Amino acid sequence: MTYDLAKWAVEARKQAGMTQEQFAFELGFSTKASVNAIEKGRNKPTFETMVKISEISGFPLPYLTVRSSENHSDDLETARIDLYDVSASCGSGHLNVDYPELLHSLEIPKTALKELLGTDNLHGVKLMSPDGDSMEPTIPPKSITLIKTDVAEFESSGVYLFTFQGYTYIKRLARGKAGVIHVTSDNPIYSKSDFVIEPEEFDDLFIHGKFWKVLPLDFLDI
Repeated sequence: MTYDLAKWAVEARKQAGMTQEQFAFELGFSTKASVNAIEKGRNKPTFETMVKISEISGFPLPYLTVRSSENHSDDLETARIDLYDVSASCGSGHLNVDYPELLHSLEIPKTALKELLGTDNLHGVKLMSPDGDSMEPTIPPKSITLIKTDVAEFESSGVYLFTFQGYTYIKRLARGKAGVIHVTSDNPIYSKSDFVIEPEEFDDLFIHGKFWKVLPLDFLDI
């Protein structure tokens, strides 16, 4: 399936009730030329730009579809990403239950996978809801995140889901001097809860996955 991104951009801007100049300003472009080029099909918007367009206008992204038992077409071949069962993976995890799952599954047309995610290999990729606001602005509280559950070891700096000494966290891990692993929140108001895992404590560290993609969700009234 192909998508007319130029037509989609025009319809999104019209739904927002904006001129090209106004839309360009909201998108962070210096002039309306960039918007005009997208709407004429001369330039293809990046996925980040498409997300901004969707957020500003409230117009849905053209690729994403959530399965409905009453409305499903067998003609469209899709790749399904299911919600990660954190409790099954973490055992006695301690994630924040006040932030419920926003979606239980997500389906993306296979023809759009590479354009959206840069790959068509979704092995081990699961959906997961944020655990509060400790990782803002990297992971907004209202967002969909994709986590690679086949990452079972600390490999490089990034945001991980892990259990350490019986407690489960979503935090940024980074290697420090003498081989220690720094555990930090991206939100500075939680800096006092940052800590360090010493090499002799590595046996107490269990990696459940590494976060890969995030799609902010901020629905607008129309």
